Amino acid sequence: MRSLHQDAVETIAKWLMIGRYTVGDILPNEAEIGDELGISRTVVREAVRTLVAKGMLQVRRKTGTIVRPLSGWSLFDPEVLAWRFRYSRDQTFVDDMARFRAAIETIAVEICASNPDFDCTVLYDCCDAMEAALNGKGDWFVADHAFHRHILQGTGNQFILHMQPMLDNFFDAMLSPEVLLPENMRITLPYHRAIADAIAAGDPARSRQEMLHLIEKGREDILSRIETMAN
Repeated sequence: MRSLHQDAVETIAKWLMIGRYTVGDILPNEAEIGDELGISRTVVREAVRTLVAKGMLQVRRKTGTIVRPLSGWSLFDPEVLAWRFRYSRDQTFVDDMARFRAAIETIAVEICASNPDFDCTVLYDCCDAMEAALNGKGDWFVADHAFHRHILQGTGNQFILHMQPMLDNFFDAMLSPEVLLPENMRITLPYHRAIADAIAAGDPARSRQEMLHLIEKGREDILSRIETMAN
């Protein structure tokens, strides 16, 4: 059961996502927000503090609570990602995510494909688990996430590994049931197997191309899902 605090945080975040308040705007004071949401000033204050910690708001003495630019937001925060999927429905957001994925994951598969010691059996096991999930046995999202995590970890690259917690949040949002539909999962399963095959063959160029195919399909699916949610 959600708390008053969680509801207040999400409502105020939604106001920012849908443009009710934009960059530089000053939010109503605690009493006004509390009256509108039917909550106490204390709950409003704590909700604002949560959003300040996520970089979305800034409290200035004698001025009030100000909306910060997107560049200051914690973009990999799981809640921020989920809110943007849920409320902003912005193609630029989806396109930027796809480009970011391409930048990281194409390098990752090339490194893995160049490493004869990389364990491809894990990738095939993940694909088998995804297929089983489509038939009602297991969790697709756990298997899909494990597939991508194994590739990133397989790079052994200290900088990619350092980004792993942020990337986990990114994939949690992007691969969530709220975004992907069963029919999309079934279509993308062969894409995952093609990536595993290319890495197992030790072919970096093909691995890169297969990953790009998966990322582009994911971008198209997310845009389609966002359009459906908007209607």
